[in-house]
Amino acid sequence: MTTYKELQAQIEQLRKQAEELRQAEIADVITEIKTKMQEYGITGADLGLMGKKRVMKTSPSMADEAPAMTPDAEAPAGSDM
Repeated sequence: MTTYKELQAQIEQLRKQAEELRQAEIADVITEIKTKMQEYGITGADLGLMGKKRVMKTSPSMADEAPAMTPDAEAPAGSDM
């Protein structure tokens, strides 16, 4: 019978594997997108990507590692909340 500790180790290993595969797939997708953009003469401006600050979304595993926002950090400066 598998123990809880062994299952937790397997889960962690699978998470690492999944993240490695995700990163490899992202690289492939970016290459494919760049190829198609060059092939069809599409620019970032055509896609509405210019003039806006780029926001990188995180994967669920990365979100767990991000520091939590405290209510004080979210309040605008000078507010008396």
